[in-house]
Amino acid sequence: MTYVRYDSMKLRKAVIGVRHKGCWGSLCTLEFPDIIMREKGPINVEKINKGVRLSATWDVSFKNKKEFERFLKHLQTYKMIEKIKVIELYDEHALLKTVWVNKKSSYDIVLKNNCLYTSPVTQKDGYEIYDIITEDPKRLIKLIENLDEIGEAKLFSVGRISSEHPFRLTDKQVNAVQLAVSHNFYDWPRKVSLDEISAMVGMKRRTFQENLRKAEAKLFPHLIKGFFEVSGR
Repeated sequence: MTYVRYDSMKLRKAVIGVRHKGCWGSLCTLEFPDIIMREKGPINVEKINKGVRLSATWDVSFKNKKEFERFLKHLQTYKMIEKIKVIELYDEHALLKTVWVNKKSSYDIVLKNNCLYTSPVTQKDGYEIYDIITEDPKRLIKLIENLDEIGEAKLFSVGRISSEHPFRLTDKQVNAVQLAVSHNFYDWPRKVSLDEISAMVGMKRRTFQENLRKAEAKLFPHLIKGFFEVSGR
């Protein structure tokens, strides 16, 4: 197995959206602006005579089930879609599998330009949205040019990748969180105390508690923000 080591000083991160011409993924979220689809698991791409056959599972968020029912009926109007299957349905989101045929795959275009996905693809507001990284900024320009051939490409953001921890936790704070999680400190009802964990690792309770609370103060705002972004609220 060959491992590729990326130079963090050269890495660039970018968020790119493309309104894929004629593709149901872009068109349906343009028709339903409150619908957000997030890729769950890998997207399978199979080359066929007509172009490519793609299959994927999506986490679809919506306001209510009636809106989702209208959305499903709308999907049936796209001839390119060969299969639609609701795997699980909840009050405000569902797991949905789709199989469809297209002339070109935007997913392949991203990979062929030596760019890597850093998060699942999102379908929102008429755009297929990609979070990517690359070592070569010229590849990023070429990627946008290639995506423009299949639709309207838009660069939402671009920048360097920081080598710092994204939440700015110190090593002691990271260690405190790891200890708390590994000892099921956040279970409810709580089965282990701060005193017990600190005793297990030979640390003063006050020191452990201070490191943990500082870590939580840095982490929780991001976790809460992420929850609302995922739930679409």
